[in-house]
Amino acid sequence: MAGPWREVINEKLTVLDREFTYCAATIGNPHCVIPLPEISPALAHQYGPHIETHPNFPKKINVQFLRVLGRANIRIEIWERGAGYTLASGSSSSAAAAVAHRLGLVDRSVTVHMPGGQIGIEIGEHFEISMTGTVNKVAEGTMHPELFAVKV
Repeated sequence: MAGPWREVINEKLTVLDREFTYCAATIGNPHCVIPLPEISPALAHQYGPHIETHPNFPKKINVQFLRVLGRANIRIEIWERGAGYTLASGSSSSAAAAVAHRLGLVDRSVTVHMPGGQIGIEIGEHFEISMTGTVNKVAEGTMHPELFAVKV
């Protein structure tokens, strides 16, 4: 974040033709969480790259568009720093759930729904995060031995 050290809650950000209210969080990597009444992949594609590289975030940032579905469920669309539109992310789920809880919108146990699946998040008293979800094989490959060769 640009500017002085602070808790970033409900700050304003203008991108293209729209003003957003956002919260920033870190889960070891930086996140910009934007609560909205409606979200979509199109929204993430349109605004995500501009928010990722906004001057407020000099080292770029992950972006989550957040819709609260109830006290125990949220939905997010993700624009990942350096990777673009992303179907699912543990750190994005953690950041979005933590922000939603900090804003008083959800309880400590939250299911995060994403286009790529869902993950359970438990938020501890001091915002410790535990994730529960499935592991799914998405690819198989072989790495060339030259990648592991030691160069002297």
